[in-house]
Amino acid sequence: PGVSCVKPSAALYMFPKLDPKVYPIADDRQFFLDLLKETKVMLVQGTGFNWATPDHFRIVFLPHEEDLREAIHRIAKFLEMYR
Repeated sequence: PGVSCVKPSAALYMFPKLDPKVYPIADDRQFFLDLLKETKVMLVQGTGFNWATPDHFRIVFLPHEEDLREAIHRIAKFLEMYR
């Protein structure tokens, strides 16, 4: 809950959106540093790509499917704790 994304058509990455009502993130840089420390999954905050608000992040899906599943599971657990 609280995460949405447009299906990419030709890219190897996505920019999911975190609903600010569910995840009130003031400092997305710190949020994703905390996520990295806790989960060992590295994502880049949207503001790192000049996104105007701290509610998006970039995820690349080049790794093997099983690795992506594990990473997404870890991200989901982190987000559960953050709510």
